[in-house]
Amino acid sequence: MNDQLKYIQFGVEDNVGVITLNRPEKLNAVSWEMAEELAGLLRALHFRDEVRAIVLTGAGRGFCAGGDLEWISGESDRPMPGTSDATRPVPRSQRKTPGGPFFEVTRQLVEVDKPVIAAIHGVCVGAGLAYASACDRRFADSTTKMSAIFTNVGVAPDCGISYFLPRIAGFSNALMMVETGKIFKAEECKQLGIVDELVPEGQDFAAAMDYAKMLAQRPSVAVDMARRLIHMSQRATLDEILDYEGLAGVCVAASADAKEGTMAFMEKRKPVYLGF
Repeated sequence: MNDQLKYIQFGVEDNVGVITLNRPEKLNAVSWEMAEELAGLLRALHFRDEVRAIVLTGAGRGFCAGGDLEWISGESDRPMPGTSDATRPVPRSQRKTPGGPFFEVTRQLVEVDKPVIAAIHGVCVGAGLAYASACDRRFADSTTKMSAIFTNVGVAPDCGISYFLPRIAGFSNALMMVETGKIFKAEECKQLGIVDELVPEGQDFAAAMDYAKMLAQRPSVAVDMARRLIHMSQRATLDEILDYEGLAGVCVAASADAKEGTMAFMEKRKPVYLGF
């Protein structure tokens, strides 16, 4: 674990980085400081080649209860544009991006450029659902409850949920979720598509780790580039993707794992990938 981290925990096991949101007394509600730590860690993990996959989970009884409402209400020591007293000074950078590190977490969940797997139990609402939605795959146990809860407290959806939710739940379901703020139980979440794998109570982390470790043993340059291409496809034309795929193919072909994979296939043996 990194002793410099106060609101999250981090460790590495079998090339899988494990990030644990660590405000269990608040059901891991995201404060400004937690968001800064999480965004910064994800940014750093982009460059740590020994970490080939990431699991994101929460300590205690829940995954994440969303943004810390004390800050969102404008009543905390740090001003919130739109809800704080207009006379309170707000940092210039925050004037330009009111969500600050809260939004940067979502950006870094994609830009970390390696698979991120969510291990979910208990509450997963608001910003927590947004972060889970930005992950590559979601493993949840039977205690899971999810909600795009924003409008229930009179605020608009944020942290990228408007981008990811229609892509994993479908357009109509996404509209229903953000408009009603309804809380869904685990089985309902699976039916909606916002949970990919539903496991028994207490098994979410183990299931997510098994999946992440399997990915970490694969040719990670190819896996990471494949992930990047899928993200690119959400905003690119067919012609652009064909060009991206051509460039990606040349980059990946130069890796040691590409040589090992092709040789192992021809020699009819199991490949041993080194991750580069």
